[in-house]
Amino acid sequence: MEKLKRKVPIKNVLYMFSYVWDKAYFEEYVNLNNEDDFDSANILSTLFLINVNSILKRGLYKEYNEINEEIKGIRGKIDFKNSLNNLSFKNAKAFCNYDILNENNIINQIIKTTALKLYRANGITDENKKKLNNVLLYFNQVDLIEIKDSTFNIRYNKNNLYTKHLINVCELINNSLMLSEDKGSYKFINILDDDKTMQNIYEMFIYKFYKYHLEEKQKKYNVSYQTQLNWDLYNGNQEILPKMRLDILLKSAEETIIIDTKYYSNYLSKYMDGKGTLISGNMYQMYTYMNQINTDSNLTGMLLYPLNGEPIDETYDVKIMGQSEISDAKLRIKTIDLSKNWEEIEKDLMEMVLGAN
Repeated sequence: MEKLKRKVPIKNVLYMFSYVWDKAYFEEYVNLNNEDDFDSANILSTLFLINVNSILKRGLYKEYNEINEEIKGIRGKIDFKNSLNNLSFKNAKAFCNYDILNENNIINQIIKTTALKLYRANGITDENKKKLNNVLLYFNQVDLIEIKDSTFNIRYNKNNLYTKHLINVCELINNSLMLSEDKGSYKFINILDDDKTMQNIYEMFIYKFYKYHLEEKQKKYNVSYQTQLNWDLYNGNQEILPKMRLDILLKSAEETIIIDTKYYSNYLSKYMDGKGTLISGNMYQMYTYMNQINTDSNLTGMLLYPLNGEPIDETYDVKIMGQSEISDAKLRIKTIDLSKNWEEIEKDLMEMVLGAN
């Protein structure tokens, strides 16, 4: 399958990630060159550096660790068992348990290990390597660890919540890294060419964008994610039926909009005559959603693809079978050009919904 032929500026991809991680403000990205091509190695290192620098300005996160050691004098609580077994009291010493504020914790270990992996990654620019090396100097008292999926199961609290965004970045980076053939180095999967990875990012970005702008700011719609619909199937074994979940649902008193995001290298199926048609499974899926949702308000279904080739902007009239009657609805097929200036992307996304009334 032919790869996507899009140029997505670094700044735009960073904006997408910001929405995904509930950080819909972009002061850090203003000075980035919007003409840069997408490059996994350096966009992720740039994303890491922007966020780690905000952490360093605030100071490394520290937490209390319990220490048990033999010392002169008394500190914290005496460990009588160890002290007696080791004859510590005879030497005017004692084993003591006490807490110490320490920067060698799992959060900083993830950050340091990720910084080192980035430094050793193929394709990192000399400038970014220099910046990563400077970051590593701040973590000289922090251990390196083996990072697994379970490593990111972190309990956040009011003291460490400011690190969450960076840890999300670290998780993305570690999921995008592969061991290189060169010993001790890493290479990146180009996530823009990975439809499965980008589908998750793209879907969550669109949801968070509308959640932020149309629900939290403008309060025009209730915006929900992965809303489950029930099949109109009765009797039989219900447990074997697959889950039917909407990607994104926008609902107001007057209107219901279903948005199904699809991130494909090619969203048109090509035939011998050179003509292209939309992937039939996407159409069947949306048509099923629209028939199953049973809403009393005006209904619109939208298939939303990232632009790859000719733009699509089509609206079809649809007859929907409700519980008791047939009603009219709209089915829209849209593409969004992720290579535009960000202000234009925001405008286009807003008009797709607000202009659909």
